[in-house]
Amino acid sequence: MINKYYDLARLKDELATDHYHHLALKASDYIVCYHYDKRCPFHVQQSKRMQEITDYFHE
Repeated sequence: MINKYYDLARLKDELATDHYHHLALKASDYIVCYHYDKRCPFHVQQSKRMQEITDYFHE
């Protein structure tokens, strides 16, 4: 959901931004978790993406 809301928020979807801010866990909770980097089937470095999302939402 974090990635989904981020992508929609970047398209200026204010509802997605609101939904992101109401998530129990945010991108900042996953920055240091490199476990997902190894498991991502698309070979995306999720830890870097979570940092990007954290910066975008000013967490």
